[in-house]
Amino acid sequence: MEDMHERGSYPWLRFPVVFLINQFLATWGVFLVAPWVLMFIGEVGWHLGLKTYMAQYQWLLYGTPFFPAHVVLALVVGWVLGGTLRYRSMLWVWILPLVSLCTAHVGFPLIATGSAMDYVPLGVSSRLEYSWGYFGVHFFQQVVRISMLYSATAYSIGALLALKAIRVPAFFETMRSLRKIRLIFFVGLPWLCLKFSLTWQAVSAQHPELRSSPGLDFYLRGLLIVSVFVTFVFAIAIGLAGRRFALTRFFLSG
Repeated sequence: MEDMHERGSYPWLRFPVVFLINQFLATWGVFLVAPWVLMFIGEVGWHLGLKTYMAQYQWLLYGTPFFPAHVVLALVVGWVLGGTLRYRSMLWVWILPLVSLCTAHVGFPLIATGSAMDYVPLGVSSRLEYSWGYFGVHFFQQVVRISMLYSATAYSIGALLALKAIRVPAFFETMRSLRKIRLIFFVGLPWLCLKFSLTWQAVSAQHPELRSSPGLDFYLRGLLIVSVFVTFVFAIAIGLAGRRFALTRFFLSG
């Protein structure tokens, strides 16, 4: 399978590698990133005077059968990357999560955590509890595998829209011209360092458990995820602005 952007054939290894990268982004990537992104958006809203509560985060993440936070994030990322990279393999990342969901009901999940025995009761009872669980109780394995199916489907739909329906050639052409190294060193990395220096003392005082090695690692991984999101949003802003400004031209090649 070829990338639509280039006419030359790829080595035989490139398609499975690209497919697996997009598979990870559409499933585990969205699942792990969505909570941090939602909290960051809530923090920005708080600075703007908009109050949000943990119950609202919970509802948007796991409190409905539709996983709106995961679906919206996957749809946007799929559309931006689909139009920018134009990989056909992005259209098929929903297949493995669907197969995993089916096999999980007979006790052999392909995606998600836990042993096969965690799924046997669901398989034996033949209940398809698609997010709220039995009597409104969540099973972690249910949340993981079903949200991943939804996010992977949204990711593929976003890529399809970028290729077939919502096509914005100028925007995607600008996105392909981005200097990624400059974005990392002048946007992502400075934001990460500044955010850590401004928040670590207060956060560690409020949550002493973060002062341990695992706690520090958890906090830094969260900041890294948000810094990638901030860089991604900044890149979209550059794509929308184009070459009209000196600042945007600094991050564009050509």
